[in-house]
Amino acid sequence: MATKKTKKTKNTKPKHAFRNSATAAALPRARPTARARTEDDSFALRAAKVAGGMVGATIACAIVAKQDWLPPKALTSTTAAVGAALALTGHSSTLRDVGYGVMGAAGGQLGLLLIDDHQQSKQANPQVASTASVKKPANAETLPPGALESAYERARARLAITRTSEAAA
Repeated sequence: MATKKTKKTKNTKPKHAFRNSATAAALPRARPTARARTEDDSFALRAAKVAGGMVGATIACAIVAKQDWLPPKALTSTTAAVGAALALTGHSSTLRDVGYGVMGAAGGQLGLLLIDDHQQSKQANPQVASTASVKKPANAETLPPGALESAYERARARLAITRTSEAAA
């Protein structure tokens, strides 16, 4: 019996029918790369951008508050919201850094306004705090009958004693 000859190939991997038909598992995975740092991303420059945003927000809020166009709390809360929007959705690093500064300055001013209002409301109504803690007697607004006359009598007696002691001396 004759044996049948078979032809051997060097590559035993299965071939795909189409060029781009590889499965997802066979494709190499792209590693996420860190954002490429450029020369303008130095820490000093980023700090300068944040400080510029803070100064700009402070000056803008001061001018608008001086002109009395908006109430101060509404103005600073709106400015802080605009700064937060710039920081979150800024398309460049400069815009994001300026947004951080605007948000920080306006948020700080808003906090100071709220603390100041709280302190002023405490000082304007001291009776509210004192009436809750100390009970006032019912007759505190008027003197008892005869108290004024007896006080005058005591004062006259003291005056007479001092005059007699001065005359004796």
